[in-house]
Amino acid sequence: MKRPFFWMLCWSLATLAQAQPVALTLTEALKRGFQTHPDLAAAEAALEAARARFKQAQSAFQPRVQFSSTYHRLSEITPFAITLPLPGAEPIEITPNIPNQYQLQLTLEQPLFQGGRLRAQTQAAAFGAAEAQAQRQARREALAYRIAAAYWQRVEAEALTRAAEENIRRLEAHLQDARNRQAQGLLLESQVLEVQVALEQARLDRLRQQEYLKLATVTLNSLIGLPLETPLALLEQPDTAYQPVPSLDSLRDLALRRRPDLEALRLRVAQANAAQLVARAAWWPQLALVGRYLYARPNPRIIPLQDRFEGTWEVGLSLTLTLWNGLRTRHQVAEAAAHRRQAEAQIEQALRDLDIALEQARLEVGQAYERLKMTRLLVRQAQARYNVARDQFAQGLLASSDLLDAETALTQAHLQEIQAQLAYTRAWLALRYTTGSLTLEP
Repeated sequence: MKRPFFWMLCWSLATLAQAQPVALTLTEALKRGFQTHPDLAAAEAALEAARARFKQAQSAFQPRVQFSSTYHRLSEITPFAITLPLPGAEPIEITPNIPNQYQLQLTLEQPLFQGGRLRAQTQAAAFGAAEAQAQRQARREALAYRIAAAYWQRVEAEALTRAAEENIRRLEAHLQDARNRQAQGLLLESQVLEVQVALEQARLDRLRQQEYLKLATVTLNSLIGLPLETPLALLEQPDTAYQPVPSLDSLRDLALRRRPDLEALRLRVAQANAAQLVARAAWWPQLALVGRYLYARPNPRIIPLQDRFEGTWEVGLSLTLTLWNGLRTRHQVAEAAAHRRQAEAQIEQALRDLDIALEQARLEVGQAYERLKMTRLLVRQAQARYNVARDQFAQGLLASSDLLDAETALTQAHLQEIQAQLAYTRAWLALRYTTGSLTLEP
């Protein structure tokens, strides 16, 4: 009996916990998204890989030490021996029969001159790591924009749903008044039906708004890593206070300093320059210090060969120069130069697009505020007309259809004001995203 009760209690607690809405500010939503979104996890992994490549490039300056060992079983041979033409001389075996042969070898190689290849490789890897970091910040900015847009979309959907419910309450009161007047013989049935149809239309609009709200909730939950059906309680409202729009020059300066994608392009150009130096290094000779210690049985450096372990060492310089490789180096240099020109063209295109995007974002902020001012005035006008129409209808001085028109106009004005408020907020959001100012590197 105790176990079913325990599981029932757990289920009840879990159900209660699921029913509680999750309260979120925009900052908390961003924090959740940054912690859980797989796009940022992928960017973080790419950054770690780039840093690992940089450390690999640095390690090329260090000496390389290798150990190797071999064992060979040889077929039996007749020993080769010579005898000196001296009286009583014994034969000397030059190549004795030693079927089991062992070698232990330790080698060391230290690059001394590589034509600048190692330094250029390290620089390219360092620029690659910095570019990966900028790319991670760019993805962070993009994710912040998506989460913020989804957050305000959810706020808008909730406000539109509330406005639809308020419209239903007005129409229900209107319908009740109309039925009372019909009972008194002051209204025709067709006039009552007209109000009833408007009420059903309003309920249909509320259903559409509720579906829109559900879709907005699912979208935001998906971005911040919550179960899709989790109810939300968003704690922030859009800031609709007037803010002056900065000039295009100041926005451009800010974007050039803050946009991580532009920084990534600049680093890509620097990386391409370093890659070109790497390719050119193949035209130079490669000089290295080499050393080897051999511990073998028999040791081939000791003549005549003896069936016992002997150790020998050697130290020297190794110089290599590629005289002909089918113009491979030339083509590698050409490829690196082409990549550099490609990166330069990309940054030039990005700068041209930046001016267009900034000007467009500035204009949208200005237009959104003018639209917001107009809708505020429209709400005041519709509210005043509705108040007059409601009073006149109560006094029997106005037809039901005229009151219905006033109610519809008021509802539409409220909806337009809500949409204008969120449009103004999203316009500022887009402007900040265009300048790379949504997030800061922690």
